[in-house]
Amino acid sequence: MAQAIERHPTPLASSNESAQPNSQAGDPLDRLAELSTRIRPYSTDALAIAFICLGAATVLRLMGSWTNSDFLFATYFPAILAAGLLAGIPAAVGVTIASTLIVRLFFVPTYFHSSSQSHAELIDFLLYLVSAALTVSFAHYCRVVLKRLHKRNLTNEILAKELQHRSKNVCAAIDVIVRKSLADDPERAHKVFGRVKAMMHANELLMASQPQLLTVKQLLLEAFAPYGDDRLQAFGPEIMLNPDIARHLILLVHELVTNAVKYGSLSRLSGRVLVDWREDGDTIVLAWREIGGPRIGSPQRVGFGSHLMTACLKALSGTMQQKYLPDGFSCSMTFNASGR
Repeated sequence: MAQAIERHPTPLASSNESAQPNSQAGDPLDRLAELSTRIRPYSTDALAIAFICLGAATVLRLMGSWTNSDFLFATYFPAILAAGLLAGIPAAVGVTIASTLIVRLFFVPTYFHSSSQSHAELIDFLLYLVSAALTVSFAHYCRVVLKRLHKRNLTNEILAKELQHRSKNVCAAIDVIVRKSLADDPERAHKVFGRVKAMMHANELLMASQPQLLTVKQLLLEAFAPYGDDRLQAFGPEIMLNPDIARHLILLVHELVTNAVKYGSLSRLSGRVLVDWREDGDTIVLAWREIGGPRIGSPQRVGFGSHLMTACLKALSGTMQQKYLPDGFSCSMTFNASGR
């Protein structure tokens, strides 16, 4: 059974910087790309990486010698790959040459072997060199790809920050334009700008270099924050919303809250809104019910807010059933949870 949600606002990213991914907290691939970009060939760090890879492979080779294994160079292929990926071609070539000397000097004492065995060892050695060359080439191209991805990621972060900065400037300019254009109707100006602000916030979810994932709980609490989260009674499981779903649901909830403030239960101090939701396969079913407000009837005309809600529901492949009950407005929304 769904548990009652604690009515405490969940802190979200309050600035552009907090919404950006931290390179130290990124996934392993991000950290590998950053490390590969930072380590230069022929540097001290590259030499250290080569020695670490060579040492680890040699220790594993010593452990393998206890089992009388015939795989002379098997442990050195990962070392060559790691050295090439992290430190470049010179480090990988150095590990290849050093591993060849180590195996020949310590693991294959030739004076204990017959000529036929030496011939087989020579073939193994040549195959190892060919395989090592292919491994070095593969590591080099992987390193190039990682560096390009890291560079593009940094560029995307800069562009995302710039877009968010310009978005805020545009939002401020729209605020001034709307308020001056509708100076004789402040209520309408506030309503129009509220929609614009909700849309800007929804777009920030997609413009972030690493889009945020919101839960239904967080989205509702943020919408009710200006009016007091104690006006909301919400029940439902923790459902993560991808940014594309969240951006439309933000606009939907904003319209419902705005209408509740102007006409419904939130227009009175005693009014409350009950919201519950559940998952039904690939869909989310969300029920909205207002209590403690004035008696309302069906609207006589369809306004812009209704058209906006219809467009958002269409984008979510959803439907809505509305009821104007004596104790307040209620509705039930069903929409796609996968964003497809």
